[in-house]
Order: sequence, then structure tokens, then C-alpha cells
Amino acid sequence: MKKIFLSIIAALLLTVTVQAQEKAASGYNPTSLYTLSWTLGVPLGSFNNFINTVSPAGGNFTGRYFLKKGLAVGFEFGWNNYYKKYPRNTYYGGDGLAVTGIFYTYSFVVPWKVGAYYYFMPSAIADPYVGLSFGGDYMEEHIMVQEYDIYNTQWGFTMSPELGVLIKFGKYSHWGANVSAQYWFNTNSFTFTDVDSYSTMQGLNFNVGLTYLLR
Repeated sequence: MKKIFLSIIAALLLTVTVQAQEKAASGYNPTSLYTLSWTLGVPLGSFNNFINTVSPAGGNFTGRYFLKKGLAVGFEFGWNNYYKKYPRNTYYGGDGLAVTGIFYTYSFVVPWKVGAYYYFMPSAIADPYVGLSFGGDYMEEHIMVQEYDIYNTQWGFTMSPELGVLIKFGKYSHWGANVSAQYWFNTNSFTFTDVDSYSTMQGLNFNVGLTYLLR
């Protein structure tokens, strides 16, 4: 009987030890996380015809809250500045407007979104995820020739699927890095001439950020 009792105790101790080792190897599941990112913006489609340069002037701030293992909801606030300079020329707009000078196009985009995300390995050091967010975009469009500034401001609906990976700096670290790519689409439109116009807006955002995790 004594041997059986000792065998049971040994088995229980072994089980607890194995579970502790597995937990130590996998780290922990965060309850929420917050990320501040730098954003590289790439205009696509008809928006690329308006401004066809890659923009390094962007960023976003996100917060995500885990409902259960792997599934999270959250918010995103961001901004992007797109800008291009054209050579001196004569440009024609509506109502017979013609202006000669150096030509600039500029767009400022501020998305406000909420979304749902799924993290495949929330307790791992490297945790890939997918997400879908939607909300509104505030946008300014400017066409500037010499001292003339033709501009428009508006709000539109926006939607963004996202692929990314969260990389913790340690098994139990509160800090990590987040790398992601977003395709975004919104309903904003702008018309200056038949060439410099677009009916929808779309692009790619590549984000690299610093993340703080809460247990």
C-alpha cells in the first residue's frame, strides 16, 4: 500500500511539473494590448493616379481586448499624409480655369475604426493574426498651383482586412513588436479634371510598431 501511495504522489508531482514546464515554455495569454505604429502608405487604383508616391508620413494607435482565447475586438486611430510635386506647366480645371505654375497634390487621411481579430497562438512568443476593421475616414484633398489651393474635405466609410504578427520580447514580457499589412478601401471621392479624379480610394498600409501587453 505504501508503494502504491508513493507512486500516486510521484505521478501527481510529475504531472504538475510537466504542466508548469509547458506553461513556462508557452508564456501567457494577454488580456489586452496597445500598439503605437509607424505606417508606410502605398496608394492604389484611381487614388494612385491622383498621388502615385509612397508615403512614409503615417502612423496609428490601436487597442485590442481579448474576449476568449485568440479572439479579440478593438479600435484603431490613424493618419496618413500623401504628397506629390509636379513640374511647372499649365493646368486646366472646371469652369474654364487655367493656371500656370508648379503643381502639388496632397491628401490627408484620418481613419477611425473598430474591428475583430483572431490570434492563432496568443501564448507564444510569435503570434500571427488576421483581422477585419471598419469605420469612417476623414479626408482632405488639395491641389495647389502657385498661391491657389483647390481643396475638399469629407467623411467616408472605410474597411480594412489585416494580416500581422505580434512578437513578444520574452515569454512573460509586457513588451513586444507588431508587424502588419492592411489593405484599405473607402468611399471618398474627388474630381478636379477628368484625369485628376477618383470615385473611391484604396491602398496598402505596412505597419511596424511597439506593443504593450497586459496580463
